[in-house]
Amino acid sequence: MSLSRPVGRIVLALSAIACSSAPALAGQARLCDQASSILPDLECVESANGVALASNAARARRLLELAEGGVERFKANFGRQPLRYAVAEAAEGLVSRESVAGLRKGGFPVVLPWLSDRTYRAQVEASIRRGVSAQMVGRPQTEIDAAVQTAVDRQMSPATRARIELAAVSHELGHYWYWQGYWPNSTLSEDKHYGGPSPDWLDEMAAVLMEAPDSIDDRVKQFAQRYNRYRADPTNADENTKLMIDLNNFFSETHPAHQQVQQLNKNAGIRSSNDSFRVISGEEARKIAEGGVRFYLQSAVASQYLVERTGDRQIFARIAEAFVRGETIEQWLANAEPKGTLPRELKAMQADWLAWLDQRFPTS
Repeated sequence: MSLSRPVGRIVLALSAIACSSAPALAGQARLCDQASSILPDLECVESANGVALASNAARARRLLELAEGGVERFKANFGRQPLRYAVAEAAEGLVSRESVAGLRKGGFPVVLPWLSDRTYRAQVEASIRRGVSAQMVGRPQTEIDAAVQTAVDRQMSPATRARIELAAVSHELGHYWYWQGYWPNSTLSEDKHYGGPSPDWLDEMAAVLMEAPDSIDDRVKQFAQRYNRYRADPTNADENTKLMIDLNNFFSETHPAHQQVQQLNKNAGIRSSNDSFRVISGEEARKIAEGGVRFYLQSAVASQYLVERTGDRQIFARIAEAFVRGETIEQWLANAEPKGTLPRELKAMQADWLAWLDQRFPTS
């Protein structure tokens, strides 16, 4: 899903979102010197590509490790070095807007404010409490509190938190690296898009491609399960499953979670999704996840289709460059660039995609 970017992004506590070691610089820790001048109360670790700051060094090292996995995947999929990053996790809440701005001015174009475990738990509890309280109207407060605590403990298991972060840190950095790397002088306009200036499908695909391989594999498996159920009984498939195999719609739609996020922000009195970083769970997350997860699954599998048909691991860079030039997906398909066996217009590509899906996910 899509904060300036983080200072406004909603992280699903459902499974909607749910490495390599970081090389050290020789000699003086120059990047950490720059970052620590902005956030002196946080521990800092660095690689040649960026820094991670947290309340203790072990946590900072973990965040750096997750970010570095994304760096390697960005280079593999887009053929370019991602912008220098800073992942910053305050002990309470988020690092301030002033600190984010200072990091950017200090040489870190991509800044990802991140929630500590303590803050994440508090926000998960607030979200769950809203849902449980609505369902248990009139029940004793002690019963409501017990139900909330049980749900929070289940949601906040170390394994669940680790699984979410394994995908989410590099996923969120991927949004920034793509948006700011290809449109460096643009501003975020979420009235028009869930993300930056790009069509939403490639913005989301760029982020999904940054996820750890295990996360990508999970998405492909979920797609296969839904697709096999669809093939078994297409007439009874729900709308999101039907849209999941509609490649033309995928290329043209606004991120399906966009309207739901805007409505949640409106209900919470938030002027825009750049105003805060909120965690949602339970029923709130489920509503967004219905369309959002489908978009993630499409991104994972459609990326494999594009690579296989074009024979180009870095085809995403060529499409991004076309979008920067102002081309549409239709215009890019029709232009003179080599594209392997990928059809040159959308209707033919939809038919080819369906044929590819049958080969990619054969029936037993």
